[in-house]
Formats: sequence, C-alpha cells, structure tokens
Amino acid sequence: MAQGISGAIIEQHTTGEKEGDFLEVSVDFVLLHDPLFALILPELKQLERGIWDKDKVLVTVDHFAPPSTIERANIVRDVLDYVKAENIENCLVYQGICHQLLVEGNWINPGMLVLGTDSHTTTAGAMGCLATGMGSTDILYTLVTGKTWLRPPKAVRVDLNKAMPPYLMGKDVILDLLGRYGEAGFVYQALEFYDNDAAVKMDDRFAICNMVVEGGAKTGLFFPDDITRKYIIQRQGADTAPWSIPDHKPVYDRTMELDLSAMTPKLALPSSPANVCHVAGAGPVSIDQVYIGSCTGGRLEDLKAASIILKDKRIAKGMRLLVSPASQTIYRDAINCGYIQDILDAGGIILNPSCGLCGGIDKGILAADETCLSTSNRNFQGRMGDPASRVYLASALTAAACAIAGRIIDPREVL
Repeated sequence: MAQGISGAIIEQHTTGEKEGDFLEVSVDFVLLHDPLFALILPELKQLERGIWDKDKVLVTVDHFAPPSTIERANIVRDVLDYVKAENIENCLVYQGICHQLLVEGNWINPGMLVLGTDSHTTTAGAMGCLATGMGSTDILYTLVTGKTWLRPPKAVRVDLNKAMPPYLMGKDVILDLLGRYGEAGFVYQALEFYDNDAAVKMDDRFAICNMVVEGGAKTGLFFPDDITRKYIIQRQGADTAPWSIPDHKPVYDRTMELDLSAMTPKLALPSSPANVCHVAGAGPVSIDQVYIGSCTGGRLEDLKAASIILKDKRIAKGMRLLVSPASQTIYRDAINCGYIQDILDAGGIILNPSCGLCGGIDKGILAADETCLSTSNRNFQGRMGDPASRVYLASALTAAACAIAGRIIDPREVL
C-alpha cells in the first residue's frame, strides 16, 4: 500500500503500467532551467518528436542571468532559440530563480505531480503537490512522453506543533531536522509536514521543502490547509478547489513531532547542511561576507527579516553584505515595503535575482580562506568559490545579525 499523500498522488497519476516496484505515471508539469535544458537539447532535437505538451513546461533562464562568459551566453542563446522555434509560451528570462517562479505562477496546485531539472524542485511541495528533481535522461523521457516511472517512497509524517518564536524561521526548522538525522536520514523517503497550529508561513514552508533533499528525501510537502488556500487566492485571485488530495487518512512509515516554540536558531557548519549546531554555541567565528538570497532564503519574508535587523544600523567595517531577491516580483514588493531601502542604508548591495552566487557561478564568488554566512541551501567545499573558502548556512535573521556584528552571533542578541 502506498504511503502518505505522496503515495496517493502517485497512485492517482498511474497509467496502469508497472515494472517491479516502479509505476508509470503521468506528469502534470515540468520545470526546465537554462544549463540542464541546454544539455538535453541536442537529443531532444534529434528525436524529432518535440515536447508532448508545451503548456505544461516552464523554461527559465536563471543560472546564467545574465551570462558572465561567452560560453554561457551561447548556452542561453541555444535555449532561447529553441523556445522561439517551438513557440513555447511559458519562458521567463532573468525574472528570478526557477523554483520561486514556478510557485509564483498559476501552474502548480495541491495534488499535482511535478518534475524539474534541479534537485530543489522539492520547493513546490509546500503547495501540497509531489515535486521532485530528476536528471537529464529522465527529464528528456518525460518531455517526449509526458510520463515517468516512480517507486512510491516510504512516507514520514512530521507534526509541527505550536508557534515559532520571532527569532526563528523555516530555515531553522529544516536545519534542526537535518542536524538530527543527517544527510542520509531520509533517503528516498517523502517528508510530509502538518502545520497543526497554522504557525508556519508559506515562505517558511518553501524553505523547509526546498532543503528536504539535503537529507536524501525524494520529496517533501505540506498538507494543504487554509494557509495554502490563502496563498493560491492571493496568487491568482481565485481558489482552485477541489484539490486532488486523498480523502482518507494516509498511512505513514513513521511519525515525528517538532515543538517549534522550543527551537533555537540553527547554523550549518562547513561543509555539510547537516553539520548543524545552535548558533549560540558556534563560538567566535569572523566572517568576510554575508549572502541573503537563493531559492531557499531570498523570499519576501527573508528580506523583511533582514530589514528588521538592519533598520537604522550599519554593517560591520569591511563586511560585504550581498542580497539577491529570489524574483523580480519579490524585488518590487521589497522596494514597496521599504525593505530594500533599509538594506541599502545599512550598507548592503542588491544583486539581481539569479542562482549566481549560491552555485558559485558569478556575483560574489569567494576567494581562498574567506568565510561566508549564507541563507542558501548547500555549503559543500568549493560550492560558492575557492575550495579553501568556508560557508556557513543560517536564516536571514541570523545572517543580518552577523552582518552587523562581523562575526557569527545569535539573532536574539540584536532583536
């Protein structure tokens, strides 16, 4: 019997074909970003079959946004030439990070089955859908057929209880979970979150689902509720009910409970997202650069958190504070709310929305022996620059506090 909401979604999408434990399923939507889509374009053209349903794909140019080398400019050109030739309508160029753009548009709703060319496609699970990343060969198969093969994962129910304190964010919640169970704690499992006290905002939910893959999970989702419904109505002006979610109580392999009110700010030490400690126990670590951005930590709530900390203050002497909103929409909203002005007044630099620094592509790459505190999702050796650099991961609240202090501190010291 399939477990959890994830298993029910897989069963709802099955075509009836089966090979061992794997089921053939129909796919509702596919997310494509510039470098990996470019990688499969030669094979896609050679097949001469085209994309099975062009309305069910979103192409983004977000990694090389804009291109910083001739090679990357040619990659972007190849992608856009194909989009134009095939009349693909859903294409967003330099508008933000693919995972944020996916949930900002009207494409994703609870109960859907979504694939993407990036492991952090799991972000969309905050919408109550099954979203997961796949490699180039699997995505090529789906683009041509509209189908894929999935083995229903074991499902883990995670009950989130009580309210988060004002010094806590979704990033702290997922770091807490990764610190407890490690990088291999949820290999090919589905983490399904229940916000029992309606205390976790959508932006925090996106951050949590974004990083479930760092614990090996196949997918992660939130049980859709009134917070989900409010987000959908705000996004598109109307509800999309009825949602395609199971009408029976899902079965789980195991259940765990997290008391949000008892949590403290967390920090991932180099060089693993699961190498987690309490921020207050990190010791006196000086930092050269703070980065607030990425598909994990560049949403409006993150910029609001940074604004709360930075307002009427200045960052430490010699500190580089780089802030990249996750999308142009977030950028505009943050301007209108005054968050960007607060960040600028504190000495921060605003970068255009892109995957640049998080992936070590451009705009703020670290030199040897430099230390960065980042709101992104990975801190592997060399991830954001020179292999001899060091990256710590934390929430936007913690990041902004550290930018003021010039060292790692608990955000409660300045709130």
